[in-house]
Amino acid sequence: MHIGIRDVCLFQADYQNVAEGMAELELGHIGLAVDRNMCIPATEGSLGRPRLSIADKLAAIKASEVYARQGMQITSLLLANNFNAQNQAAEIQWARKALGAAEIVGAEVVRVDAAMTGQKTLRPGRRVDIFASAVEEVLEMTAGGTVALAVENHGLQGNDPQWLTSLLQRVRDERFGLTLDTANFYWAGYPLDRVYELVEQFAPRTRHVHCKNIDYPLRYREQRRPLGWKYGQYVAPIHQGNIDYSKIVQILAEAGYQGGLHIEDESLAKFAPAERPRSLRQQVEYLAELVADLTPRLHWMG
Repeated sequence: MHIGIRDVCLFQADYQNVAEGMAELELGHIGLAVDRNMCIPATEGSLGRPRLSIADKLAAIKASEVYARQGMQITSLLLANNFNAQNQAAEIQWARKALGAAEIVGAEVVRVDAAMTGQKTLRPGRRVDIFASAVEEVLEMTAGGTVALAVENHGLQGNDPQWLTSLLQRVRDERFGLTLDTANFYWAGYPLDRVYELVEQFAPRTRHVHCKNIDYPLRYREQRRPLGWKYGQYVAPIHQGNIDYSKIVQILAEAGYQGGLHIEDESLAKFAPAERPRSLRQQVEYLAELVADLTPRLHWMG
């Protein structure tokens, strides 16, 4: 496993740009949001501008080279798509283009969003059909590729284990799996013990991992809570929350996961700007120690 980070965390930590943040954190792997024009953040630009295009082969090669020259590997591309949008064909084409660009830049995975129009009103089976059909079309369009398409357990629909299970059973292609965000299950209200059970359940189909944490008071940790209950109040750095990432890393390793652990800390706004880089560095060090300890533990277990 390797340690990486989402681009947005670098800007939330008040680094001037991607290159500065990655250098100070001594990280080499990064996940980048891709907009609908197939652009990603430039290494020297702010969050909004300038942008680098990856819309065609030549542009993607150039963008990859820009990142590589500064010691960075683009390991994931992230889409905020809607597979039940009015123009579903455009959403499918966006995912297809992202998979093609990911092959060129050397990314391991393209993250797609579980949230979609109708997730509160359509019956579960219909929602699975809509999402699965879109995924199958994308995979068929990119047959022969090696990059995984990974739906995140995000929002209302994505954190429904039954919906996720049905979707993964429907789309059995090995290129399709899960962007596992452990804290999203906890955010969705599941008791802490149940979160570990869900991670174990979905670990075999996990293709990508986002890491963040929540520090609920003791009395609420094993209770079933409402979706998103007091998240802004209790969101915490990865090493200070209730979720024990040593357990998470162990579960993933035993399931054969060898991809990235990408920091997606959403607690940075709770810190003064000058303290945010330090918090991120502590989280990088924490995850790196867990990964470093992993090989001896697995060897001991035989």
